[in-house]
Amino acid sequence: MRPRMTVQAALATTGFEDPANPVKFRFGLIASSDNHHAKPGTGYKDDRSAFTDASGPHDRVTQWVMDIGRRKNHGKGGVMDWELERQGSYWYTGGLVAVHAENRSREAIWQALKERRVYGTSGERILLWFDLIEGDGRRKPMGSEVSLGGTPRFEVRAVGAFKQKPGCPADTLAAAGQELIDRVCVGECYNPSDERNVVDRVEVVRIRPQEKAGEPLEKLIEDPWKVIRCPADPAGCVVTFDDPEFVASGRTSVYYVRAVEPDTQTVNGATLRCTWDEHGNCTKIEPCYSDYRTPQSDDCLAPAGERAWSSPIFVDPAPPAVLAEAR
Repeated sequence: MRPRMTVQAALATTGFEDPANPVKFRFGLIASSDNHHAKPGTGYKDDRSAFTDASGPHDRVTQWVMDIGRRKNHGKGGVMDWELERQGSYWYTGGLVAVHAENRSREAIWQALKERRVYGTSGERILLWFDLIEGDGRRKPMGSEVSLGGTPRFEVRAVGAFKQKPGCPADTLAAAGQELIDRVCVGECYNPSDERNVVDRVEVVRIRPQEKAGEPLEKLIEDPWKVIRCPADPAGCVVTFDDPEFVASGRTSVYYVRAVEPDTQTVNGATLRCTWDEHGNCTKIEPCYSDYRTPQSDDCLAPAGERAWSSPIFVDPAPPAVLAEAR
């Protein structure tokens, strides 16, 4: 984890190369996996060896060779194999990108991506809507840029993913055959039941981008800014919130939300797998190594909540002329 390389740091950073025209990042958030393994959407079940990129060396000799490469290439830049292996000790199963599109055509999906009407999930097919509610009741969806002279008000709607059944549905078996399914996805497919998970809570993140060069980022990122608990209802969760501090702050604010399901046993759910002392300090770690130090049969399960992240809504203070006209 390198804090200044996170999405949050990017959203909080402003470019002041041209002081008269400061530049802020404005992008959508997705969570699709970044590999070329032709196994999209592998986050629906737990199998570390099949559904993550934990593919480090399986013996000490190979590790020794990689260590030589590490020393030889230290400081030369680029991403070496040993760096990928090290990262592989902390990866989850595959994430997903979701879009709010008018239909399923390529054109509609690309348009949704361009307009940032997109969100990511940790792998489960969680449904998520995040809207700014204007004074006349009209909605601005996730990804929108809005100028306001009053208090911004938001609504979040979230529905948990379908609970999974083991194995594969009959139509998948008939179409692909057991041999191919075993080879590609170890006999496990997306196989939803009729029952949905509940949503445990909605977390709101507020980021207020820099207004001057050198402004410390840690004071601008509030995560979480709000936590709103949801009823244990499989039909979903609807919450509203506003920001009464927006007008007085006089500065741009960026908001996005996470819908989080209750904890379940998740691959790498505890990342470092700490041993904690009575004061809450991590005194020993046992990472889920992607190499021979952790057996491939160990899925490194620990409790963690599957989640969905919305794209941000970017809210700018209304220009003085607009405020005067409104008065």
